[in-house]
Amino acid sequence: MKEIKLEFEKKGEGISKSLSAFVRVGDSIFAAGDEGIDLARLKESDDGTCFKLKALINLSDWFDLPITPLQEQTNQIMEIDLEGMDFDPTKQLLWMVGSHSLKRGKAKATFDTKKNLEVLSQVKPDANRFFLGCVFLHKNKNKQFRLSMSEGDNNTRAAQLRCDATTSELLDEIRRDTLFTRFCDKNGGIPGKDNGIDIEGLACTRNGRVLVGMRGPVLRGIAIILELALERIDSPNTKADQLQLTKIGPTGLKYRRHFLDLAGHGIRDLCWDGDDLLILAGPTTGLDSPPLIFRWKAARKAFGKMSGEEEKFIWRSENVLVQQSLGSTWKQVEAGADHAEAIALFDKKHLMIGYDSPSTKRFHKPASVIVDIVDL
Repeated sequence: MKEIKLEFEKKGEGISKSLSAFVRVGDSIFAAGDEGIDLARLKESDDGTCFKLKALINLSDWFDLPITPLQEQTNQIMEIDLEGMDFDPTKQLLWMVGSHSLKRGKAKATFDTKKNLEVLSQVKPDANRFFLGCVFLHKNKNKQFRLSMSEGDNNTRAAQLRCDATTSELLDEIRRDTLFTRFCDKNGGIPGKDNGIDIEGLACTRNGRVLVGMRGPVLRGIAIILELALERIDSPNTKADQLQLTKIGPTGLKYRRHFLDLAGHGIRDLCWDGDDLLILAGPTTGLDSPPLIFRWKAARKAFGKMSGEEEKFIWRSENVLVQQSLGSTWKQVEAGADHAEAIALFDKKHLMIGYDSPSTKRFHKPASVIVDIVDL
C-alpha cells in the first residue's frame, strides 16, 4: 500500500483533520471536510510526491446557505457536513452533498454523568447540512479544470437544490417514502450516527444523473443508493440557480432506489472505475473499522431508467458485487482514529482512500495528512 501527502497549510487545517470527500480532476485534488464550509483545491507537486493547497474556497460565496459567516448566529454551527463529491466531465460540474442528518450530542470521558446525559439528550439539525449542489469548472489555457475566482465571473453556473435550516427537497421526498418515514419524522427523527438518515458518498452518471449513497439507514443489513435526476431552474436573484428533482421512481417518487448487500454496512463513499461502481462501506455508528471496498460490476447499465423500470436488489456474488482486497493488512494506530470516509481514482490503476480523524501517524503539523494509494 502506497501513500501520498496532502498539504493543506494552516488555513486548511479543519479539512485535514476531518477529510470526508475528495476527487482528482487533472493536476488537482478538490477536497472538503465534514466541518466548516470550505472547499480546497490542492495541486500536484512537480515531483509527484504530494498535493499542495492552492485555493481555499468559501462555499457561501457560491451558494445560498441557510446560515452564512456574515450572520451573527454563534449558537449555530455553519458546517455543511460535506460528505460526497464527484466531477461530471461532460458538463464540467463539480457536485457536492451534505449529510442531511440530525446530530446527537457526544458523551465525553471528561464530562460527569449528569453532563453526559444532558448532551446525549440533545438531538438537533445543523442548518447547512441539507445541501446538494454543483459548481462549474472551466478549462484554463493548459486544459486544466479550475473554479473561476474572478470578480462577477459566472457565479450563476453554480446550482443547488432547495434547502433551509431544517430540510431540503430531497429530505422532504425521503420523508414521503414508507421505507424511511419513521427515520426522519418532522416531530422527531433519528440522528445519523444512530442509523438515521445520513448521506455519505456521491457519484455522477454519464447521462447526468447523480447517485447519493446512504450511510444510514441500513435496513436489515441492506444499504441503499438513491438515483436523482435534477433539472436546473434559472434564478437570477440568487447566488446559485435552483435545482429540482424529477419523478423517476415508483409511485411518483423523485428518485430511484438501488438496494445493496454490503454485509450489513452502510455506504461511506462512491466512485467509478470504468463501468464498475466502487463502494466504500462502513458501520453506521462510530465504530472503528478497516476500509471495506465493494465492486459493483457493470453498474452503469442500472442507471438512467424511469419509474416503470423495476428497482432491484444487488446481492454479493463473484459476478455482480464482490468485496475488494486492499492488497495489505490495514492497521489502526490509535483507537477512534483513521476512519475511512473518502475514495476517488488517483489514476487508471490506483485508488485513493482518505481518512477522517487522522492518527498521529497520518497527520503532520501544521496541516498535512497522509492518504493511501491502493491497486485496483
